[in-house]
Amino acid sequence: VGVVVAVTAALFVLYSRVQRVIVRRFGLRVYTADMIRRGLMGLTAIVAVLDIFGLLEVKIGPQLGGLGITGLVVAIALQPVLGNFAGSMLLHSTRAFRPGDEIESNGISGTVIDISHRAVALEDFDGNSVYIPNLKVLDSTLTNLTADDPRRTLIGFQVSYGADLRLVQRVVRAALEQIEDVAERPAVEVLALSFGESGMDIEAQIWHPAEEILAKRTVSEAVIVIRETLAEHDITIPYPHLVLAGVSENRDPDPDQQIDLARSPDPRPHRSQ
Repeated sequence: VGVVVAVTAALFVLYSRVQRVIVRRFGLRVYTADMIRRGLMGLTAIVAVLDIFGLLEVKIGPQLGGLGITGLVVAIALQPVLGNFAGSMLLHSTRAFRPGDEIESNGISGTVIDISHRAVALEDFDGNSVYIPNLKVLDSTLTNLTADDPRRTLIGFQVSYGADLRLVQRVVRAALEQIEDVAERPAVEVLALSFGESGMDIEAQIWHPAEEILAKRTVSEAVIVIRETLAEHDITIPYPHLVLAGVSENRDPDPDQQIDLARSPDPRPHRSQ
C-alpha cells in the first residue's frame, strides 16, 4: 500500500513538471495544460484507490451492489458537483476566457484567477475574492471585457444653444486626441445628437485600453479635458432650467405667476410677513 501511495505522489509531481515543459516548449495555454494535469491526477487517484482495495482484498462489486436506494440518493445529491465539474471542462474547451481576463457574469465583474472543477474564481475590482459556480457562468450572459482591445466609451455633455457646434466638435476632438491612452484607431468622434431641455446634447466617443483601472483613468482624463477645453474657448455648459407655475384649484395656470428659476436673481421662496 505504501508503494502505491508513493508512486501516486511521484506521478503527481511528474505531471506538474511535464505541464511546465509542455507550456514552455509547445506554447500550450497554461489553463489548458492545467486542465489536462488535473484530469490525469484524478484518473491516477482512482486507479490508486482501486489498486489499494485490491491489495487489501476488499471486493468492491458486492459493496456497490448493496448500495441500492442509498447510492441513488447520493448520486442525485452529487449532481451539482458533477455538473460543475462538467462545466469546468466546457469552460476550458470553449476558451471564452482564461485566467487574467476581466469578465462580467451574474452581475459580478472582476479578474479571472482560476477555473476550478467547482467554480470560476474572480478578484473583483474592490479586491474581494468571488467564486461563481461553473454552471451559473454557463447559464448566464458572459462579457469578456478584455477579449478585444481597444474598448469604446461614450461621454455625453451639453453646450448652450448659442454655441458654435462645429467649433465644439473641432476643439474637443483635437483635445481628446492628445490624451496618451486614447487610441488613434478607431478615431475619436464628437457628435451633435439632439436638442436637449437646456442645451445641445453632444456625445464624444473614445477608444482606450480595455483593462478596467486604466480604462477608468482614461475616461476620467477625457472628462477633465472636455471641461477645460470648453472653458478655454468660452463655450458654456448650461445649467438645467426649472419653471414653476402657480396653479389654483379652479382655474388654469396664470402666465404672470410663472417663475423661471434660471433667470430669477433669488429663486428661494419668500415668506410673507
